Amino acid sequence: MKALPSLVSVALAGATLLTLAPEAQANIKNPNDHPRYFAELEPHGDLVFLHRDYGLRRYGPGRYNDFGDPEFGLGFRASIELADPAFIPKLNNTVAISFGLDFTDCRYCRRDFTIWSPVTMQWNFFFNDQWSAFADLGATLRTDGFYRDVWFDFVGMVGGRYHFNDSMSLTMRIGYPFFSVGVSFFVG
Repeated sequence: MKALPSLVSVALAGATLLTLAPEAQANIKNPNDHPRYFAELEPHGDLVFLHRDYGLRRYGPGRYNDFGDPEFGLGFRASIELADPAFIPKLNNTVAISFGLDFTDCRYCRRDFTIWSPVTMQWNFFFNDQWSAFADLGATLRTDGFYRDVWFDFVGMVGGRYHFNDSMSLTMRIGYPFFSVGVSFFVG
């Protein structure tokens, strides 16, 4: 399990180098030179490898760790475009509000499964026809499956997309609290 963070780092470094290739500069300086869409719909798989349970850990055999006891699950994210171009008018960037629902399961945690409800601001950069990157910053409500405990938590993630065409892309994000991989559908 310790190899997973280094494997993710290598994948992110490779994706970053690909976006910095000479042809990647073609669209970044042209505002609005990206697929037209109103919303992005993204089903995805989740991996949670950092935990914060505010002192509610299980001890003894199968003890719960802050790092290393992964949660796996599925989720769905919807992002609605708010500004195009966004904060930097001379670059190909947009801002969206992103919200979703994720369900994860942890074998070592005191709860059976976790429900996450993230809401973030997503800042997108379109480098060329195939590559885009984004940052998500916001908050999430996190609860056990039966709403006995509810936590308010921070969300900070970065991600990238490989666009198959104007309406579909492979999407990956990493940060706190998730690592996720999914497929995004752009609805115009």
